[in-house]
Parts: sequence; C-alpha cells; structure tokens
Amino acid sequence: MRFFSILSYSFAIFAMFFGSGNLVFPLQIGYASGGAFVPGFVGLLLTGILLPFLGLFVIKLYQGNVYRFFDGAGSIARIVLPFFILSLLGSFGVVPRCITVAQGGLSFIAPDVSLALFSIIFSIATFFLCLKETTMIKVLGSWMSPLLLLFLAALLIIGVIKAPALPLNNVLGSAALLDGFMTGYQTMDLFAALFFSALIFKQIEKSLPRETSDRQILRIVIVPSIISSVLLGIIYFGFVYLGSHYFATIKGVDPELMLPAIVMAVMGDYATVMIAILMVLSCLTTAVALNNIYAHYICTALKLTANKFPWVLLLTTAISCAISMLDFKGIAKLLAPALDISYPGLIALTVLSIFYKSNHALKLYAFWGITIITVIYFLVA
Repeated sequence: MRFFSILSYSFAIFAMFFGSGNLVFPLQIGYASGGAFVPGFVGLLLTGILLPFLGLFVIKLYQGNVYRFFDGAGSIARIVLPFFILSLLGSFGVVPRCITVAQGGLSFIAPDVSLALFSIIFSIATFFLCLKETTMIKVLGSWMSPLLLLFLAALLIIGVIKAPALPLNNVLGSAALLDGFMTGYQTMDLFAALFFSALIFKQIEKSLPRETSDRQILRIVIVPSIISSVLLGIIYFGFVYLGSHYFATIKGVDPELMLPAIVMAVMGDYATVMIAILMVLSCLTTAVALNNIYAHYICTALKLTANKFPWVLLLTTAISCAISMLDFKGIAKLLAPALDISYPGLIALTVLSIFYKSNHALKLYAFWGITIITVIYFLVA
C-alpha cells in the first residue's frame, strides 16, 4: 500500500475518534488532576487509547466481520449488542453530543445562533456527507483530518508556551489515575472502534489485489491503527496538560465550553474563528462516520434494498437532531447508566477474543457473568 494511502486511512481513523467527547474529556481529566496530570493521562491512555486500539485490532482478526466477534457472547448478544451499541454511538448518544459541542465552539463567534438552528444546519451537512461511503472516507482522510491536526498542533504549542504554573492541590496520583481511567471509559471509543475497524478494513481490502492473503491484509491494516493511536496519544496528553495548567481559566465553565475558554486565554479574541472551525470540523467528522455506520446497520438488519438507505439515513439524522436539544449535560445523563452497565462486559469480551479466539464458552460466560454482576452492583449501590 502506498505511503499516502496509509496516511489517509490513519487520518480517517483519527478523525472518526476525535469528536465531541475527545474535545472535552481530556481537559476535564487535566482540570481534576491538577499537579497529578501525568497519572490522569495514564488512566486515559488505558481506556481512551489502548482499549480502542484493541477494538480495532480484534475486528481485524475476524477479517472485518464485527458480527463474528459478537458471536463470542452468544446468539442473543449477536443481535442485541450491535443494535444497542450503534444506537448509543449514533442517533441516541454520540452524534447528538457532537452537535452540542460543535455549537458550543461556534457560539464564541456567533452567539445568536441557537442550538436548534445550528442542529438543523449541522444535521443537513451530516446527511449529505454520509450519502456516499467512499466519498466520506476520502474527504475525512485527505483534507479534513490534516487540517484538524494543524489546528490542534498550533493550539498545543502556543498553549504550552504560555501555560501558567500548576495549581496547588492535594490530588493523589492514584485518584487522578482512576479518574482518568473512568473518564476515558466515557468516551465510548471502544464501542466505536469495533465498527470503525470493520469500515476501514473493508475499504483497505477493496484497494488490495485479490490474491492478498488474510495475514498480509492484517499486517497492512494494522499500520494505520498504530499511527492514529499515536496521534491520539499526543493530542490527549496535550489536552490533559492544558486542562491542568489552565485550571483557573476553566473553573466553573461548562464542559463543552472549556476548550474555547482556554483558546481565548491563550490566543485572544482573534482565535475564536480558529476554535470554531476546530470544534465544528472535529465533531462533523465523527458524526458523519457514526451516522453512516448506524444507517447502514439498520438497512442490513431490516434487509432493506440500497435505494432505501437515503430514507433510513434521513430518519437517523432527524433523531440525532431531536436528541441534541437535550444539550451536552442532558445527553450525558442519558448515556451514563447504559455505559456503566454495558462497558465492563464488552471490555472482557474484547480482551478474551484476542487471546482466546476459539474458546467460545469462556467468552460467553465471562461476558454475561460480568454484565450480570455489574447490573446487580448498580441496582444495590
């Protein structure tokens, strides 16, 4: 595979991950960690980078077939889990969250644009970008993602140079590590990785000669995953650093407005245009990817013909638009119980599928056992 193609797919994976929550959660970790921001970043590294990378990798072991992966948890999970996860990633969770965060960034230069109006405009753009899957990948990887990275690089360099001293606090390293771990878990990037991997795998497979073996394909597709994970790690560390050092700047600020507040402090009023572009593009790329995957899943599950896809896409986009009216905090409350219950079992299934791919009984009992224990814990807690 050509060097340019590898970079293009790497940027596409990065852009798909780096959306609404990823613009907010690392800053929250830094803010909560203070002087212990390094342990806080390590916690985020485990659940926000390592676990999604394992998710990308495990689906490649199944030749891009995410449903074979879910088979490890039994026939019921094979049906329920994809619908449940994609609903949270799609119209009922992450896509609406993308809208609210993007609107938060834009509000600094266009305060008169309401959430309702912005949501409609954003949803229309998402709909048309989703209409063609190959175009979506090309656009995300070829120019949107590099542009996004340039914005992030400029912000981090200037922000680090101008960073004030760390605040005086008594946050323990162990507490910061746990907070980073749990907050990274809220990004839902492991969920997303399972389906992103299938999408990217199929696109790369189509571009290779037919005689390419499964092992060769695996080696090729793993490179963009590694590059995108490294990029995420660098950006996350920078954001955690900014969140810790600009503690006073973001104290009492709503989560979706933390990044604009830091940019205003670092670069002044003229940077408001840059931060608006940064947040809108980042959230748009993630929303396009997730909405596309969710609509395709519904069409496949209901066995609809290809000409029905635009109508299904219109429905999923409209639902996202409606849910976004709950704003960032309202969506977080909607997602929290579902994530608390479902995530531990899926982590176990992912890890066991890598090391014990053929042991179906172990994966089945581990997934359901952990899930049942988690449900009981939250019922009695």
